[in-house]
Amino acid sequence: MKRRASRGSVHRHSADHCRALVLVDGTGIRKKIKKDYDKAVRDLAGVRRQLDQFHQTDLPQFTCWLHTHFGALLTELRELSHKMAADEELIFQVENEVFFGGGSYARAYQRVIEFRENPRPQPPPPADSGESGAERDPFDDPPEAEDLADDADPRNAFFDAVFGESGPGEDPQDNQDPRGGPRAKPAAPVPASSRLKELYRALVRRLHPDTQREMTPQKIEWWHQAQEAYQAGDAEQLEVILTLCEIGDSGTTQQTSASLLQRITARLKSSLRGIKRQVAALRKDPAWGFSARADHEGLAVQLRRAMTGDLQEMRRRWTQTQETIAKWKAAAERLNQVRRRKPRPQNAGPQLNMEFPF
Repeated sequence: MKRRASRGSVHRHSADHCRALVLVDGTGIRKKIKKDYDKAVRDLAGVRRQLDQFHQTDLPQFTCWLHTHFGALLTELRELSHKMAADEELIFQVENEVFFGGGSYARAYQRVIEFRENPRPQPPPPADSGESGAERDPFDDPPEAEDLADDADPRNAFFDAVFGESGPGEDPQDNQDPRGGPRAKPAAPVPASSRLKELYRALVRRLHPDTQREMTPQKIEWWHQAQEAYQAGDAEQLEVILTLCEIGDSGTTQQTSASLLQRITARLKSSLRGIKRQVAALRKDPAWGFSARADHEGLAVQLRRAMTGDLQEMRRRWTQTQETIAKWKAAAERLNQVRRRKPRPQNAGPQLNMEFPF
């Protein structure tokens, strides 16, 4: 007689062999991510239009108008600013001399003036050992487009030799064991370095100025961002830039995954925050919105009042610095006079009697 299986064993047996597939509809999530991406793109484009309006239209027109109406006042402010900068540098050097060298301000003033009149010769720069190419960081100068396009180029061989065994930011000598033998190579840095080079080469083919018929401001920005990301070893940023280039070429995000599109949106929002801070600072500039402003006379009154106040304040400060320097100069001249009038010390040795009785 067969023994009847218990209910619990039947449930466990069926659960182990059942692999149900649950279809998840991600259309709603993707639509939300796409909506956030489109909004970030629109906001970023709007803020950049404001910056372009300021730098290309408002600022040039305001500068021309300002020099036309306040040329003499601006010249006086500029010349007085140069004089103040020279005097403040002298005061700074004298105060440093007192702090580090000791003594009075008069003696410190003397030493500073002597050094200015007779500067010490600078030591010659060290001779080049001829090994600067071996010690140079390969991230300093990214490869050119021609070098990356041809893998048979000897320069690519050097590039692969340096980065093929170690990840970005690592020294190949770090793979040597302190006891002299080779250290076990980690598996993670090798694919990371290969992925970094692959992404950067793809971006060079798309964004290098020598391969472009027309370099738009957006491509120039992406090109600089790609170089910075490559030097920092940021493969994720390179992937984001490459995806943005593909979206710009195709005009659609259908081939972009939702996770990558979400990361791109986060990067765009980060750039948007930085540009908004620039715009907030530029809004305080009197040139902001100058091309659309009709009340130029009111602006002229405000600027004249502000520049006149600045000129008076600069004159007051320059008078104080001149008085301080004149006081130090007079004290230094008195020290020189005392030094010139001071008698020379006589010889304290035994005096010989040259008179002999005859």
